[in-house]
Amino acid sequence: MSNCPTVAKRLQLRHDTAARWTMANPKLLAGEIGLETDTNRMKIGNGTFNWNDLPYFPGDSALGSVFDGGTPTSVYGDTPAVIDCGGTT
Repeated sequence: MSNCPTVAKRLQLRHDTAARWTMANPKLLAGEIGLETDTNRMKIGNGTFNWNDLPYFPGDSALGSVFDGGTPTSVYGDTPAVIDCGGTT
């Protein structure tokens, strides 16, 4: 049993339709994720480019769709993450 505390958190990505993203053309902060709710595509900001100048992530030739249940073409390995909460493992 873990000695790590349980903390309830919710992460919500910035999201809107593709048309509204294009019309507003905001500048996303570096690492900020924007999701198109009608296309299930996303872009990651770099702090410099506006929405219309950012590439989609992953690129069209990379992993395929992240959110529509598509099968990724890359294998990430099976090594679990190690979390040290200061308790006994």
